[in-house]
Amino acid sequence: MSAAGASPIRDGDGLLGVVVVNYASSHLLATHLAATDLAGQPVVVVVVDNWSSAAERAAIETLAAEQGWHLVAMPDNPGFGAGVNAGIRAARAAGCVCFLLLNPDAAVPGEVVAELRRHVLREPMALVSPRIRTSDGADFFSGSRLFLDSGRIRGRQTAGGRISSGPAVEWVTAACLALHDDLLRRAGDFDESYFLYWEDVEFSYRCRSVGGFPVVRNDLEAVHDAGGTQGPTPGRAKSALYYRYNCLNRLRFAARHLPRGRLLRWVLTTPAVSREILLRGGRRQLLRQPALVFAAVRGACAGLLLAGAALLRGTTPDRRGSDRREPGGSVLVVHPGAELYGSDRMLAESVSGLVADGHRVVVALPGRGPLVPELEGRGARIVFCRMPVLRKSALTPRGLVDLLADFLRGLVPACRLIRAVGTTAVYVSTVTVPTWSLVARLLRRRVVLHVHEAESGAPGLLRRLLALPAVLAHRVVVNSRYSRSVLLASVPWVEARSVVVYNGVAGPPEVCPPRPRLTGPVRLLYVGRLSPRKGPQVAVATLAELRRRGIDARLALAGSVFPGYEWFETGLRAQVRDAGLADRVEFLGFVPDVWAALRDADVVLIPSVLDEPFGNTAVEAVLAARPVLVSASSGLLEAAAGYTTAQAVPPGDAGAWADAVQRAVADWPALARAAVRDADEARRRHDPLRYRTQISRLTTAAGEPS
Repeated sequence: MSAAGASPIRDGDGLLGVVVVNYASSHLLATHLAATDLAGQPVVVVVVDNWSSAAERAAIETLAAEQGWHLVAMPDNPGFGAGVNAGIRAARAAGCVCFLLLNPDAAVPGEVVAELRRHVLREPMALVSPRIRTSDGADFFSGSRLFLDSGRIRGRQTAGGRISSGPAVEWVTAACLALHDDLLRRAGDFDESYFLYWEDVEFSYRCRSVGGFPVVRNDLEAVHDAGGTQGPTPGRAKSALYYRYNCLNRLRFAARHLPRGRLLRWVLTTPAVSREILLRGGRRQLLRQPALVFAAVRGACAGLLLAGAALLRGTTPDRRGSDRREPGGSVLVVHPGAELYGSDRMLAESVSGLVADGHRVVVALPGRGPLVPELEGRGARIVFCRMPVLRKSALTPRGLVDLLADFLRGLVPACRLIRAVGTTAVYVSTVTVPTWSLVARLLRRRVVLHVHEAESGAPGLLRRLLALPAVLAHRVVVNSRYSRSVLLASVPWVEARSVVVYNGVAGPPEVCPPRPRLTGPVRLLYVGRLSPRKGPQVAVATLAELRRRGIDARLALAGSVFPGYEWFETGLRAQVRDAGLADRVEFLGFVPDVWAALRDADVVLIPSVLDEPFGNTAVEAVLAARPVLVSASSGLLEAAAGYTTAQAVPPGDAGAWADAVQRAVADWPALARAAVRDADEARRRHDPLRYRTQISRLTTAAGEPS
């Protein structure tokens, strides 16, 4: 926490590979890339030189040696996509886990490179681009959409009007594009058949089918001399290569990825769209160089041949880039409880995404609770079904008998439900209801497992048993990189089927800034279950230590015990009483609206003593613009990474927690200002709409391997 004099939670030490594909552009690399200040950053620069001439090869070899770049010298010119793939392979071999694709004619400040790296380390499924301007200040790229009914591409600012109507998908330019290796390995390499243009559209489209999503950081900026790699052209003028490959690859994309009806619409709009592509360079250019028209016609004709062959074959689209099944099917969602804690709230967001996409959603729950009206309000139908839920009590002889009884009594109702409403998919929330994955697979249904657990401290046999449902799933969604690492330690063969989707967390209706000055007692807040592993006892001990040091503070505990753990709350109250803190600790019980409690707090404590898969409560604290202290372990580090106002504290050490509170108090005005900025970043990072879209797409995606 730089504002308070301690170290902020870091985003990890992942090495970034800056990959630049060069073709006869060594002068641009000397102007732009060589001038980029990357000193002190964990970066490897890889330049791929597609062959153009002996003189150019000699020039780039000299420049690379001077700058310390890794040079991949291609024997010929296989195109941009092939160059990107070669560069990424070299960067991987150098230990890089994330990549920044950069055009030779793009200039990116070192601080922008650093922030792009931090972003993809935080969000491995994001395709991230800064806002890109030309050297004269014009807008080159600030987001763009591909319209699926016509094959037109429009920037966000020009997407209105008749020609830009209908369904559309976002895509991100490869002129300056950051991505994580996790996403790349799932989506696959760049398609090398595109040679030039549309390879980034195709790659963005394909990433969507595995849960990737585009992000344009308008707060970051790069400069791009559009067309600089093709030599000087006056004004808006484009090259013959630009016209040929834009017209060709538009139809190449359609032939590979679109169903027959939509492909036919693209074919019929080809004359109009080809004309629009030609006019991007202005009418005067065509008068001076009429041969450019023939380049566009040549490309369009070649594309029409590809499209015609696809129409005649009537083959299904290439499922690497398929969007998802048509909406209107039914999805059975299974969840082990009906409360409103972290995984329960995420279940509600998942249901919202499925309903919004037009699916009929039925949720199976073992009993009633506050989650029921929440789900009904989001458009789901609720059924109550006896089901075996793995809990620690199942490790006792009596618990094992009850677990078996629940399985036998719930088996027939489960089969009926799956047959009736799981026609599109069966979405199983958490690994604690394992039999549903087995039964759904036996009934030949698509199974998606959402893992919210990370029991790294459990015995090896128990960890493997908990992980077995992942083996049965067609797709495994995991809520953090930490959870995924724990899962793969037990069942490494599901790596290709697993994808990290960070929780989507809706912030408060209105952010209430922290108190500008701390007058009166410091108001501490603990949010979470009252259980030994969550560490409320550490929060109480921290308050006692602060009082011993003469710090005026109070503590509110927002949460309740899980049935069967009433003994822990009794002990916690005794701890408060014995420490003489009865007048300074308030037990709020379960709080359905956490924002009111956060609004009344100054500093939030997340003192878990055992591993946490993620940490929704930490995100909620940041969203509410409240400084947060988290245990320096497991998924909590991911949840709080990159925020100025977050501190990581050794688990269970009340003295260290008291120190962290004092650091926050010591620099409160600066910390309070930073908290509001962190809240803005958290809203972007954990946008519920993005989460819903990802979950719906991953749940209902067709054509994936089992």
